[in-house]
Amino acid sequence: MNNNMKGFTMRAVAFFCLALFASISFASEKALMTAMPGVRTAPPIELPDSNGQPFSMQEYEGKYILVNFWAHWCGPCVKEFPAMQALYEALNEDGFEIIAIHAGPPQGRVRPFLKKHNITFKIVLDADMSVEGWDVRALPMSYLISPEGKLVYKALGPREWEIDKMRALMTEKAEK
Repeated sequence: MNNNMKGFTMRAVAFFCLALFASISFASEKALMTAMPGVRTAPPIELPDSNGQPFSMQEYEGKYILVNFWAHWCGPCVKEFPAMQALYEALNEDGFEIIAIHAGPPQGRVRPFLKKHNITFKIVLDADMSVEGWDVRALPMSYLISPEGKLVYKALGPREWEIDKMRALMTEKAEK
């Protein structure tokens, strides 16, 4: 093979590798949340909170609510909690709440986890996984509910919960 052909082949391989790397990097970048098709009212949540007190989602009527389904044994769930806490602290005064629903028996591990990680948003316990109508396919699974009580966005899998992106989603929905 002559030198011109070798040079061309090397450049073509390098370009292919660069294009492959760029496409993989782009594809692995997840949107914060995806829009929900249609208009659907959020199913009710009436469960005990992490202190054993009754909780109803109606307490947060008129606010944006991020509902997150998680479990203490789920590594990706646990990993996203610090970002969710930061999101809550940044947006709570703007009418934003988080309800994290622990799926399955807590086995005495939820309260120590919350204390260790300084979690201040609402945690409710669904010990027998009785909450219906949420279409939870895997953990973590999250939904954003509008102040009107409608499901507007969802996310399957862990997220970084970037404050500016969430604020933009809330603003976008408010303008529609």
